[in-house]
Amino acid sequence: MLKQSPFMVGFPPPNKASLGIHDLGFRFFFTMTCLLGAFGLYAQTTTLSFLHGGVVRTAQVYVPPATQPSDSLPLVLVLHGFTQSGTTMLNSTGFNALAQQYRAVIAYPNGVNNGWNTQSGMPGASTADDVGYLLALADSIRLRWGTRYHRLYSCGFSAGGFMSYRLACERPDRFEAIASVAGTMSNAAFAACLGPPLQPAYRVRLMHIHGTSDAVVSYNGGSGNVSADQCVQAWVSRSLCPSSPVIIAWPNTNTADGSTVEQNTYAPCAPLGPSGSATSVIPGGVVFLKVQGGGHTWPGNAAPLFGLGNVNQDIAASARIMDFFLGGAATHLNENLESILPSSLSWQETLRVLQESSNQGDGLWDLWGRPCDPRQLHQRQIYWTRVSGIVRKWYVSN
Repeated sequence: MLKQSPFMVGFPPPNKASLGIHDLGFRFFFTMTCLLGAFGLYAQTTTLSFLHGGVVRTAQVYVPPATQPSDSLPLVLVLHGFTQSGTTMLNSTGFNALAQQYRAVIAYPNGVNNGWNTQSGMPGASTADDVGYLLALADSIRLRWGTRYHRLYSCGFSAGGFMSYRLACERPDRFEAIASVAGTMSNAAFAACLGPPLQPAYRVRLMHIHGTSDAVVSYNGGSGNVSADQCVQAWVSRSLCPSSPVIIAWPNTNTADGSTVEQNTYAPCAPLGPSGSATSVIPGGVVFLKVQGGGHTWPGNAAPLFGLGNVNQDIAASARIMDFFLGGAATHLNENLESILPSSLSWQETLRVLQESSNQGDGLWDLWGRPCDPRQLHQRQIYWTRVSGIVRKWYVSN
């Protein structure tokens, strides 16, 4: 049986031109995202507004079509950076399109005055009860759409990454995993988080993505923040992970972006929950994506004025995060170098695998995220496939 890595997303396999099939991959991920936006996918978001801590708080929520409360879908919070908004993340990161494949509800909350309470102590920084608000938001979404109470997920850019760390530190009983892009922890938050995990011992899986040339939130720390390495190593220790990572270099598929990606994987780690809990059989894990030469940016993002510095195009941060949260990487973190090579499955081989697969995570979807029968497809259409955690995009030309 062909072994496929959960970390590999969308690298084009060998020549498919003769088959009339093109594996477009996630290098064109945001092109598709813009197309979906133009056709109204984002119009399916709902705005939630309620009073919390004396302040009216708002968020936009995307729910995949045909979702029923009984589906008990996972909830992913996507937190904006300082001066940004939930709308910025909705329009720029492509999570709505990914929600189709991973069957997840996505929420884009708004911080007070376009910021989050990251315990930075900076003049003018938010002092709102953001941990309480985000949990209240999750509970409100659960009451309306039936999402899960436990095993929540949070990711964010810059200050949104800082805030995601706070959620993991303070409520590991509710969050299964977080991801931070270009965000670390303030010295105060880091000191508060150094103690043992919340008792009984709950832990949170971590993905950290950071550019080594980040001129806003320095990779090396400073200005009241700890370094990216300090965050990761503290989490490795807290999660009882192996001290030495498995290191792989992502293929440099875009040589014009001024950056490359090195992945450091620490796994398997201690179980996420205490004995008897639902997460006691789920191993922890820490994945650190060092973007060598990368700036204060969201890898794979093509939106103008989103960040500052080099934007890596070898990976798509949104796709990496969703796969870490809900895909194959959620349970298979300790892969070797050989297993991340591009899949050699052709389009026809992929269809045969899908027809025979009993894995609930495998599937085939059309441009709108609707499930498709592999035996009833149309020409000149875009399709998505997911096999053993590998998500790929195809264009059937003939």
